Amino acid sequence: MYARHFTFKSTADNRPSVEKIADDIYGYTKSLQGFVSATYTVSEDETEYGSFTVWQTRKDAEAAAESIREKVMPQLEAIVTAPPEVSMLEVYEPRS
Repeated sequence: MYARHFTFKSTADNRPSVEKIADDIYGYTKSLQGFVSATYTVSEDETEYGSFTVWQTRKDAEAAAESIREKVMPQLEAIVTAPPEVSMLEVYEPRS
């Protein structure tokens, strides 16, 4: 499996907008091929937001990223304070 970690900076007053974006995109995200799970994060000072999604294959993760980006970035462009960062990670599942 593969995980995609997406983070971006914004301001605390944008939290309601960020939560709405996450709520709106979650239904779409979980409908995509290879979806396993999604978790959304907020820093304690509410200035860094993120998502951590897990996919069956790297190909699924990459295809989903492109599709999700098209839907989310137009909304995020108005509220981000720095360019978003993305990491692709292989998921290791302990054997015991």
